Amino acid sequence: MAMADIRALPTAVVVGSCIAQLIDNITYTISFACLPHLFEDMKLASESQIGLVAAMFGIGGFLTSSLSGFVSDRLQSRKLPLVIGSIGYAICGCVLFFSHKLWHLLLYRLLNGMASGLVYPISTAAVGDVYPHKLLGLQMALLNVFNNAGYMIGPILGGVIYDHAGVRGVSTVVTVTDPR
Repeated sequence: MAMADIRALPTAVVVGSCIAQLIDNITYTISFACLPHLFEDMKLASESQIGLVAAMFGIGGFLTSSLSGFVSDRLQSRKLPLVIGSIGYAICGCVLFFSHKLWHLLLYRLLNGMASGLVYPISTAAVGDVYPHKLLGLQMALLNVFNNAGYMIGPILGGVIYDHAGVRGVSTVVTVTDPR
C-alpha cells in the first residue's frame, strides 16, 4: 500500500488529527510556565499588559480560523493550511526565543494563535471528511481527548523545560514542533 493510500485511510486521518491537536495545545500552553518570569524580567507589572498578552492568542485564532476553512474548502485540500500552521509554530518559537520586549510577547502570542487557527479547524474538518455522520461522534470525542491532553501536558512540560533550560529551551521546543 502506497503512503498516499495510507494517509487517506480514515484511521490515519483521525490519528494524524489527534496528534495535530495534541501538539497544537502543547504549543499553546508550554510557554505558560515562563511567561511570568518574562513579565518580571521585562518589568511588566500591569495587569492590562498581561491581559493583552493573553488575549493575543485569541485574536490570532480569530484572524485565521475562518480563513483557513475557506481556503481549504476552496482548494479542496487540507494540506496548505496545515503546512502554513506548522511554519507558523516555528516562527513563533523563534520570536519567543529572542523575546525581551512587550511587543515580542504580543507578537509571539498572536503568531501562536494564528498557527492554531490554521491547524485546529483543519484537523477537525479532515476527520469530518472521511467519516460518515453516524460515526462522527466517537471520532470528535477522540479529538477532544487529545486536545485536552495537550492542555494538561503543555504547562507541565513547559515548567520542566523552563527549570532546566529557561525560556530558550521552551522556545526551542515550540520551534521544532510540527503537527503534521
